[in-house]
Amino acid sequence: MIKKILVATDFSENAQAALEHAYELALQLRASLTLLHVQHESSLRTAVREGLVTDSSTDESLRRAVANLIEARFSESMAGTPPNGADVQRVVRRGDADAEIAEFARDTGADLLVVGFEGASAMGRFRSMVPGSVAKSLLRASPCPILVVRPDHRTPASTG
Repeated sequence: MIKKILVATDFSENAQAALEHAYELALQLRASLTLLHVQHESSLRTAVREGLVTDSSTDESLRRAVANLIEARFSESMAGTPPNGADVQRVVRRGDADAEIAEFARDTGADLLVVGFEGASAMGRFRSMVPGSVAKSLLRASPCPILVVRPDHRTPASTG
């Protein structure tokens, strides 16, 4: 029985498609749903990439700014879900995405892992012919079954 669903997100369109499917499954199966984001770079690198650095930035203010950015992206991801739907736990880890996702699934006893076909770093349509490196690695390392969702498999309610 599927009682614990884990969905990994990098906040890409592909991850959003995976979240939509995971959410629907959680509702249908009355399963718990955990949304996991693995931050693979330092807060400073993320802050620079996202334009969060100012002249008065401190290490602590940058960590807070990145944490707020991630929380805002979690909220954006969940914006289209019904208000009385599944309860979603949000978790952030730091490290190598492949290893952290597999370890988190193992540690929490996840029954199903849901991931997007390719992540935000995927380059061009040619590379979308094969699963992204994280999805491919998880196919080998996951302690539970995996549902890999392509971006063209968005749920009808989300495609407008």
